[in-house]
Amino acid sequence: MRYEAKDWDAVVEVLRNATEITVACHVNPDGDALGSLLGATLGLRSLGKRVQPTFNDTAPVLPFGYSFLPGGDGLVAPGDLVDAPVFLALDCGARDRLGALVEPVAMRAGTLINIDHHPGNEDFGHLNVVVTTASSTAELVTRLLVDAGVELDRDIATCLYTGIVTDTGSFQYSNSTSETLRIAAELLDLGVDKTEIARSVYETAPFGYLQLVALVLSRARLFPEERFIYSFVKLEDLRQTSVPMEETDKLIELIRATRDADVAAIFKEQEDGRFRASMRSKGPVSVGKIARERGGGGHELAAGFTVDSIEESVAGIVAELEP
Repeated sequence: MRYEAKDWDAVVEVLRNATEITVACHVNPDGDALGSLLGATLGLRSLGKRVQPTFNDTAPVLPFGYSFLPGGDGLVAPGDLVDAPVFLALDCGARDRLGALVEPVAMRAGTLINIDHHPGNEDFGHLNVVVTTASSTAELVTRLLVDAGVELDRDIATCLYTGIVTDTGSFQYSNSTSETLRIAAELLDLGVDKTEIARSVYETAPFGYLQLVALVLSRARLFPEERFIYSFVKLEDLRQTSVPMEETDKLIELIRATRDADVAAIFKEQEDGRFRASMRSKGPVSVGKIARERGGGGHELAAGFTVDSIEESVAGIVAELEP
């Protein structure tokens, strides 16, 4: 399949010819960001490139549930990066999603490449491959690597398949296309252990997580006429249950499971006192639009933003969803 992206061939050419590349994904990465980051790193290294994979504002560590990903032991702390002529930004809807890497690293690169699939992407790179019809950034990275001459192997495929399977909700979401499934099948043919990936990502929660689930579900509030449900997580909850913030990503899936709501949100208290909101839609409501109006971003069916007040944010969302 040929993706509609004007800079595709130029990006392939840069990746073929570059000798040193910094590869980064967005802060607090999800499965797609991590899979794309490590898949690209391993693939480009197989071509003899010197690659520095990184993310976050401090020393990057693979989140719980993703420690199985090949290449995770080679992550480079932002402060240890050496300037490279090419900077590859993956799964970032806006350049500020790179966090502390933006000014000191990304903007100094001779060629900044932006690879993403989020609607509303700012095209912040010198070269941009933004395909909103792709299921995931990992889907795009798969095809780019092959076009650049990478021979995919089991480790590379494991990373890329993880990115695709997590961003499609195990192929349940509407972003799963026939091309997505073809790519997934090609990756599985390389020996990817899909059962181990599913177990690691979805079935390895600590006991404290069950206690946290009980707290979050007990707070859930439903607006039946607007078909909207939300709940929230406080920092004290995490201390009480010994669950780190990075293990709360799947809580939104529990909230959205009710058949009485089409739109769901979960608000997570941050260290600065603000709340990071994650939203999901079963369609046709675009939570991507809701998030972008509030300074955030994401897909039409999965998006996020940050607010000062849960109450004010909920009131605004309910007003938008009124029938």
